[in-house]
Amino acid sequence: MKRIPVNAMLVGAGLLLAANAQADVLGWRLGANLWQQQYEGDVRSGGGSIDLEDDLNYDDETGESFYIQLEHPIPLLPNVMLQYTDLEVAETGFVDGIEFDGVEYSGEVSSRLDLTHTDATLYYEILDNWVNLDIGVTARFFDDGIQIRDQSSQEAGRIDIDEVVPMFYGHARFDLPFSGLSLGIEGNYISYDDDTLYDTKLNLGYTFAFGLGIEAGYRVMDFEYDDGDEFADVTIDGVYGGVFWDF
Repeated sequence: MKRIPVNAMLVGAGLLLAANAQADVLGWRLGANLWQQQYEGDVRSGGGSIDLEDDLNYDDETGESFYIQLEHPIPLLPNVMLQYTDLEVAETGFVDGIEFDGVEYSGEVSSRLDLTHTDATLYYEILDNWVNLDIGVTARFFDDGIQIRDQSSQEAGRIDIDEVVPMFYGHARFDLPFSGLSLGIEGNYISYDDDTLYDTKLNLGYTFAFGLGIEAGYRVMDFEYDDGDEFADVTIDGVYGGVFWDF
C-alpha cells in the first residue's frame, strides 16, 4: 500500500492542543460488541476484477469488537481509547479465467480476507453536558490482507494490507434528559490520493445503575485502495449490539 503522509494529521493534532474541555474526574469505559458483518465489493491484482459476493461467495459473518477508554481532567493531555475489531471472512468460491497476483485461476478457489485492526485514538472532550463532543486522531493498525488460492493448482495470490493508517476521529453523543437513553454517532475518516477509508457508527444506548449499559446500532466501514495493478474496494456494514461499563 502507498504510505499516507501524516503531516496533515500532526497539524490537526497540534490544533487540538488548544482545546481545554476535559473530564472533571478520572473515568474509564470498557465495552464489547458483536457486529453482524456483510461484505461487498471487488479486488484486482494485475488482471480482471474479482467480486467478493458473486465470485468468492462472501456472506454474513459475525465479528467481535472490544474497547477501553480513559478520560482524565489533566489539561492539554489527550484522552485515550484503544479498540480491537475482528474482520475476517474465509469462503470457497469460483473464479475462472481471471489472473490475480500472477496466478491464473481455473475454477474452484478458497480465499480469506482479513481486515482485522487495532485502533489507538487520542482525543479531546470539547463538550461535556447533555451534548458530548470529542475530536481527535486515530492510528489504525492493519497486518494482513486478502489471499486467493486455486484449489486445483494450489497456487495462491495475495494483496498485503500491512499498514498503519492515520485518520481523523469524531464522536458526538446526545443524552436524553431523565431517561438513561442516549443517541451517538462516531466516525474515523481519511482520504489521500486514490485511497479512502471511513468507519462510521450510529447507535442508541441505555445506561442502568452503576454505569452499566447496553447499546445497539449500525456500523459501516468502507476501504478503497488503488495502487496501479493492485485495487480493492471493500464495504463492510451491518447491525451491532453490545454492553459497556462506565466507572
